[in-house]
Order: sequence, then structure tokens, then C-alpha cells
Amino acid sequence: MNPFTYGNPIKDPARFYGRSEDLRQIVNRLRSSAHESTSIVGERRIGKTSLLKYLDTPEVAERLGLPKSEFCMVYIDFQGLTDITPVRFWQRVLRKIERSICLPELVPQIQTLRDLNSIDLFDLEDMFETIASRGLTTVLMLDEFEYVTQNPNFGSDFFGGLRALAIHQNLPLITATRRELVDLCHSEELKGSPFFNIFANVVLRPFNRSEVLEMLDGYLQGSAIQFSEREKELVLGLGGGYPFFTQMAGNYLVEARLKNLDGDELLKDVCANFDNQADSHYSYMWSHSSENEKVTLLTVIALNQKKFSKETSPTLENIARNHMRAHLDLPELVKRGLVIENKSGGTYSLLSPSLERWIVREITVPPGEEETQANVQDWLQTGGREELKPVSGFLPKFKKKYWSLVGGVAKDLSMELLGAVTWQVITKGLM
Repeated sequence: MNPFTYGNPIKDPARFYGRSEDLRQIVNRLRSSAHESTSIVGERRIGKTSLLKYLDTPEVAERLGLPKSEFCMVYIDFQGLTDITPVRFWQRVLRKIERSICLPELVPQIQTLRDLNSIDLFDLEDMFETIASRGLTTVLMLDEFEYVTQNPNFGSDFFGGLRALAIHQNLPLITATRRELVDLCHSEELKGSPFFNIFANVVLRPFNRSEVLEMLDGYLQGSAIQFSEREKELVLGLGGGYPFFTQMAGNYLVEARLKNLDGDELLKDVCANFDNQADSHYSYMWSHSSENEKVTLLTVIALNQKKFSKETSPTLENIARNHMRAHLDLPELVKRGLVIENKSGGTYSLLSPSLERWIVREITVPPGEEETQANVQDWLQTGGREELKPVSGFLPKFKKKYWSLVGGVAKDLSMELLGAVTWQVITKGLM
């Protein structure tokens, strides 16, 4: 049986690894005298739902200092609920509380409130005050909360009421979103709401090396298959510290071992299956990156192609020399996990050679399908893009929709990008 799975959040707490510092911050805020709220922020597939589900496990909550007798942990997933309204929001919340609360004598009051066609803020205050008076803190863990903040059905009155309940009625919130809450509002008016001031951000980042190795060893414990050091490096390289991608790489490595593959055959099999499965996830990451972030990613790829030297290594200084906005883009790309920072060397690389391969395939055209130089010149002239003439000779190798993007990379790096088209990264840095 393959011990590595991917696609669904981790539900078995025994399979949950890492995030000790993130958990510490969240729990400390919940246990403070003010019972403070936390906003979990992280790229898709970074493990936000797994973290919330871990907190939602009674024995885990007990071990972390959140016993059921003191904390009623309520998990709610809003993914796909595009038509939800404030009434339906509270009905869903109340139904979850009704199932989770350790005080059965309060269930009739909760049911009565839930069955109302219109739920008044004063009624909610009365109910949560009653719960708090019994020494119980209700914690709302709101997954995919952007489906609420970006929904025009929810105005400033709703968020003002939710803020009041969180602060005054012992109702701390733990939200999980891809970006910071204030950036996920449906209106400028809502961005100014004091609701967003009650949260401290906890940004989920990729695992470090020791956390990945701990997870690999934990999953393989008791298994008939054990990874060699070279195979662990393969998984580390492909996964880039993402728990999801790490599990995917581990899964395909086990499958290759079960097929009795080894050496280059094993490497090619794992990389080919991983690349194919990761394709849609890379597409999402790329599509949710700004044009400037994409130029920064291309610049990082190109600099990593150059022979290492003080002037060409992918440091912040060298990246910014070739793309002036890089000093603004790199912190965000690192936070999202698309770029990995080597702090000891001060250099940057993409999260995985697999992502580099995907970007190269995405921006280039297959052989024989290149645009003509005449079409390039026409594009330059009609668009008033005279500044891109120095790289016009390289543009036919790239898809037309990316010509402006590629043109944003410095001229002396364009050849490096071209080199990446045929660069054999299958084995680079992996084995």
C-alpha cells in the first residue's frame, strides 16, 4: 500500500506534520484573555484546510490546551458557496455549533434561533453571551472565507456585527484564505471596515528541509519501502517544501519502486508523472501571478541558467538589476512559495525544477510553429514597442501572448531563457 496520498486534506492527525510555530501562534491567541482572532493566509494547496481540520480534532485540541469543556471548535467550509447570504451564513454556523457544543441544554435555544427566517444581531449576542457565561469559548474556523468577503450579499453591517461578536461575546475567528483578507473585499468601502483589524496574520509557507524529511520518514515508518538519500533529494527537489507536492512526489516514487524501476528510468518515470499531475496547479499559480511577478520568475530562471559568479548569481541585487520591480515581487513570491530563498547563499530559485519546466513549456512555441520575423516587426511597430527591438530576434521562439512579458527580461538574459527551452532539467539538482 502506498503511504503517500494527495488531493484531499489531511484528516488523520497522525499524518499531520510541521506547522508547530503556526499552531503555537494561533493557540496562544485563542487562549489569551481577549481570545483573539487569526487570519491564516497561504497559497492554494499549502495546507490551510489540513491545519484547520487538525485543530478540529478533539484529541488534538485537548493536547494543544483547547479542551472541549472550554473551547467549542467549529469548522465550516465555504468553498463554492457563491450565493450564500448572511441568514444562510448564520444558519450554517448555528447548525455546526449545535452539533459541536458540549452543553446539550443549550441546543434548543440554538435550534430556535437557527430556524428563524431573519436572524437579528441582538439575538446572536444573547445566545453567544449565554454560551460564554458557561465558561465556553466558541471558535469559528472559517475555511475559504473569501467566498464571504468577496460576496456582495455581505456588507459592512454584517462584518461590523461579526466583529462585535468576536470582540465582546467570546467568539474568536480563525479564517483561511489564499490572500490577506483586506485584499479579498468586494468593495473599497468594505476594505476600510474595522473588522479586518482584529486579526493577526499567520502566513503558511513551504516546509523547511528538516520538516520534509521528518514527514518522509514518518510516512515510510513500518513500510516495506525505504527511500535512499538520493531518492529523498528527488522528493525534496520536486516538492519544493509544499506538503501537497511532496506527497505527490513521494507517491510517484513509491509507484516507480513498485514497478521495479531504478536509475534513470525511475527518475524519468517519477518526473514525467509528477509534471503531468502538477500541470493544473502550476497553471493556477501562474494565472494568479501579476505580470511583474511573471517577469521576476523568468528572470530567476534565466539567472539560474548562467554560470555562477558574483555578477550572475540569482541574488536580489542581480535579479533587481535586470528587473527593477523584483525587490517588490520577490517577498510576495517567497511568501507564496513559488520562489525559494537560500538564506545562506542569498540566492533565489523556483520552488521546483518541475515548475521551471512548466513555465518554459507555457511560454514557448513548439518547433515549426514560430511566428515570422515580419510578424514580429509588424507587432513592434503597430504597438509602439520600440524598446523591445533589441530582443526581437528571440521573440518567435515564444508564444505571441508572452512577447511583452519576455521583452521585460533584460536583453542579455533573453539568450538564457532561450537556452532554457532546450535545457535538460530532468536531472539537474535532483539526483
